[in-house]
Amino acid sequence: MTELDQLALMALAFLTAVLLVLGLGKLYKKDRIRQRLKQTVTHRATPCGNADATGSPRSRWQTLLVSLTRLSLPQGGWQDSQLRLRFIRAGYRDVAAAQTYYATKTALTVALPLLMALLIRARWPAMGYSTLALCVLSLAAAGYYLPDLYLGFRIRRRSGEMRDTLPDLMDLLVICTESGLGMDAAINRVSQEIARSSQTLAEEFYLVALEIRAGSGRAAALKNLALRVNLEDLHALVSMLVQADKFGTSLAESLRIQSDVMRTKRMQRAEEIAAKVPVKMLVPLIFFIFPSLLTVLIGPAVIQISAIFAK
Repeated sequence: MTELDQLALMALAFLTAVLLVLGLGKLYKKDRIRQRLKQTVTHRATPCGNADATGSPRSRWQTLLVSLTRLSLPQGGWQDSQLRLRFIRAGYRDVAAAQTYYATKTALTVALPLLMALLIRARWPAMGYSTLALCVLSLAAAGYYLPDLYLGFRIRRRSGEMRDTLPDLMDLLVICTESGLGMDAAINRVSQEIARSSQTLAEEFYLVALEIRAGSGRAAALKNLALRVNLEDLHALVSMLVQADKFGTSLAESLRIQSDVMRTKRMQRAEEIAAKVPVKMLVPLIFFIFPSLLTVLIGPAVIQISAIFAK
């Protein structure tokens, strides 16, 4: 190992030690003001499992998240940004979701390149510094964008589940409105019944019912639903419901027409997926199944011909 390699390893070890010390310092740092306020407000002893003291596991985990989040969390205004809306569309409504997201992004961006650099210098010491730098930068970029990819995957999976269950919800809305229920009562009833098919869609419509019950207008609650879910079919449903409420048209007939349209679209999506199956089967057929068949069919003949020519 050359002198330059030793200096690089020493620098990486020093950086690792500094980051470890800073992380431990943030982890075990006590918030004096918060403890004093808690002691002033209440004198009850907290249970061991849910203790919020500095030494509890939950408090240490939160402190570690805050320490890692400070390196990548925006200074302000992210609550009203597009990223906050993506959290909601992915189903993460917890306050700690943003801290976990940014802490994971920071940890992956820093830890993956550092570990890979140490592994490469230990296993392949002859690797050039340009190749090492390229590997480290590639891993840093991958670690930075991995949380975004996972968040997008969650949004697509959640939207697909709701899109497939939406025609069934429309049928329930038609039944409820034709049986004499109002729109608000129908939404509340459907949010309970559709939970057997899709818990996600039931949760979204239950939030609509809560907003209406809290005093928000029906149009505003439905528009918030369309903004949270971000589905084309649901945007069309919300527009139809708002127009029916505004112009006084027959709600049951409008819902029945919209339900037929959504069911037709779902059938077309299924037919499209079925039509793509033969094309997708070409790759395993060509590279895996055909060579095996040729080996089984032609292999004995090749062996016998080679034996004859050998004699």
